[in-house]
Amino acid sequence: MDNLDTAIHNTLHQSDMDAKAISSEMGIVHQVLVNKANPHTDSHKLTCREALQMQLITGNHAIHTAMTNALNVASKAADGVPKVGILESVLAAGKEHGDVLRSINDALADGRFTLREQEACQREITEAIEALTQLRESILTHGN
Repeated sequence: MDNLDTAIHNTLHQSDMDAKAISSEMGIVHQVLVNKANPHTDSHKLTCREALQMQLITGNHAIHTAMTNALNVASKAADGVPKVGILESVLAAGKEHGDVLRSINDALADGRFTLREQEACQREITEAIEALTQLRESILTHGN
């Protein structure tokens, strides 16, 4: 079982719609869909189109997120990008979050929020997002 298997299972069983309603919308027999979403089975998996359809029906994009994360990690590994440890990633994310707060606080100190200040805040937010993405990847690759 991996993150993708968990995402598929959760999309089916933790959505606002129940599994029977989802299977009906998809035109798949309920038990067949339940079997395809079972994370403990290595056969009878969803096709890509079925996974897309289930996400569109439920509004839950966890499958897409799990696939994106796996592809990002694989791409970095293929490019020879070294892994970053969880602790280092947590500290970097915390630092970047602090930088976002500082930039917003500084920008609002005089009661005005200029375009230049907005751009500076946006840069800090982008750096924080990148740090959180690195943290996610560190968690996903921990122990691998």
